[in-house]
Amino acid sequence: MRTLLTLTFAVLLASPAPADTVEANASAHVAVAPERVLALLADFDSWGRVFRSVETLSTERCAPQRARVRQRVHRAGLTFAYTLAATVDPAARRVDLQLDPSEPSDMELVTSTWRVDPHPDGGAFIQLRVQSRTRLRVPAFLERRIAESTARDSLDELVRALEHVAALGSAVGES
Repeated sequence: MRTLLTLTFAVLLASPAPADTVEANASAHVAVAPERVLALLADFDSWGRVFRSVETLSTERCAPQRARVRQRVHRAGLTFAYTLAATVDPAARRVDLQLDPSEPSDMELVTSTWRVDPHPDGGAFIQLRVQSRTRLRVPAFLERRIAESTARDSLDELVRALEHVAALGSAVGES
C-alpha cells in the first residue's frame, strides 16, 4: 500500500498537464423490475446504505425529483470531495447527476447518468455512464482508472442492494 501511495504522488508531481476528461460505462442485468430499480435510485436518502464505497455521503432534497448529494470518495490513494445535483426523470427511467458549481469541489467535471430499461428476459437492464475530470495533474491512464473503478463499484453496489431487496421481497412473498 505504501508503494502505491508513493507511486501515485510521484506520478502527480511529474505530470505536466491537467487531466483529460474521461468516460466510463458499466451495465448489468438484474432480476428486479425496472420500477423497483428506479425507486431505489430515486431514494437519495438510502444512497449511504447502497453506495458503500463512498466514504461520506449526505443528501439534501431540493424538490420531489431533485436533490443535492454531497460525497467524499477515496480512490487511488487520493480523496475527492464534491457535490452533485441529482434529477430523476421517471418517464425516461433516468437519474442524471451533474457537478454542482455552487459548492466547493475537488473535481472539475462530473456527470453521471443511470438509465434503467426493461430487459427482454425480464427484470431490468441498468446502464451507468460517467464522465469526469479531476483538478489534479494526473496521467490519462490514472484518470481513466479512477473513473472506471468508480463506475464499476457504484454499479456493483447497486446490484448488491437490489439483490437484497429482491431476497426480502421473496421472503415476504413466501410468508
